[in-house]
Amino acid sequence: MDIKALKEISELDIFSLMVFKLIYETGFANLAARQLSVSAPKISRCLTTLRLTFDDELFYRRQQGLKPTALAEHLYLPICDFCESAMNIERIACEGNNTNSSKVLNIAVTPIIMTSLSMSLGREEIMEQLGKVRIHMWDENTEEQIHQGDIDLGINFGPAAISELESEVIGTSLSTSIIARRNHSIWDSSHISLDNVANHHFLILEGKGFNDKLDPFQIFCRQLGVELPNVSRVKSIEEWFCHLLTMRSISFMSTAESNALVNFTDLRVEKLPAYERQKLVGNSLIPEYNLIERGLPYRRYCETSRKIILDSVLELVVQ
Repeated sequence: MDIKALKEISELDIFSLMVFKLIYETGFANLAARQLSVSAPKISRCLTTLRLTFDDELFYRRQQGLKPTALAEHLYLPICDFCESAMNIERIACEGNNTNSSKVLNIAVTPIIMTSLSMSLGREEIMEQLGKVRIHMWDENTEEQIHQGDIDLGINFGPAAISELESEVIGTSLSTSIIARRNHSIWDSSHISLDNVANHHFLILEGKGFNDKLDPFQIFCRQLGVELPNVSRVKSIEEWFCHLLTMRSISFMSTAESNALVNFTDLRVEKLPAYERQKLVGNSLIPEYNLIERGLPYRRYCETSRKIILDSVLELVVQ
């Protein structure tokens, strides 16, 4: 190989080599684009650069997809080894910089567990590993912000709607708590029942992809032919708290989130009895928390940080 050819190969970026690897493994440029969370034209440009650099077609278009040339067959294993080495370097660098990193990790979270997750990730032993974490409330623009890289990852209900993003189920909530003012008449009864709740002003804290259209309690009431006297909806945790305090409403909440209210003396929280909760979730949607993130090459956090976040969420949702 002459000096000019060697120089051209040395100027190839790691991303282009990952494009080669994925096209070789999948046989389709569009699948490579999806896994790398980029547009098809960008994949096409990378493939053109690769072909010019190696002075070879590399992949022939066939009815079953793109088939590798003889040279591509020889290049595959060395390129795999190189990509693996590059990812190991990034992982080690990330883990080594976790403790004193000044970089802020941006996480979008459904408001239903926003407070409790903030408290969990704010623990000193967690912050020593993650560094600073900024919590954003999940909204209708969050997926696009993750896709664009403005937010690193998100915790929400259901998989991502944007196909370039990856989704992983973390866990399903196992219990539900009821919350109202401490002097609310709902507490006069020794037995908390859904039938009793239906007689009061009911408040819904919306979680995108879960109860933003119809809450499980509304479904329960409709199935029984019960008309709720008054229903209100809010999207932020701040508005939710204010409504409970000033409108004397009742709401359901994550049991994990209720642990953050131990010093909130004006409000009372009780876990809904298991048999009442079973009536509530019977045939309705049970909250299933998902981790939403970009493809591996575009993540600005290492596997250790990712595991810490996953473990923290799982610890909350299984309560």
